[in-house]
Amino acid sequence: MNTTHARLEAFIRHATGMSANRPLKPTDRLESDLDITGDDADDFMGAYFDQFSVEPGDFRFDRYFSEEGFNPFAIALLLFSKKARQRYEKEPLTVAMLEHAIELGVWDSRKLAERDP
Repeated sequence: MNTTHARLEAFIRHATGMSANRPLKPTDRLESDLDITGDDADDFMGAYFDQFSVEPGDFRFDRYFSEEGFNPFAIALLLFSKKARQRYEKEPLTVAMLEHAIELGVWDSRKLAERDP
């Protein structure tokens, strides 16, 4: 395990309270697999950029994460509108993308998506 990966894994486990017994895979998605969502995701990414000296570049929160809370109108719309569901779906943000951004020193969505396993 390389140093960057070990530091990132320690950071994720500390930030999320994840057990050392649960395997952390490069393909794990922050929102759907690790349950990092809403305000917690915003705090997590801010700490990540600071901790690993990664420039935010073109990072946009709403590209990868849902906002905190949910309104009843949005729920109804998602139940009955395929177009709304497609618009609501977020791009996956994986552990591998976090590690690659550390190597790049900047968040470059295009490069990260190309290299994601």
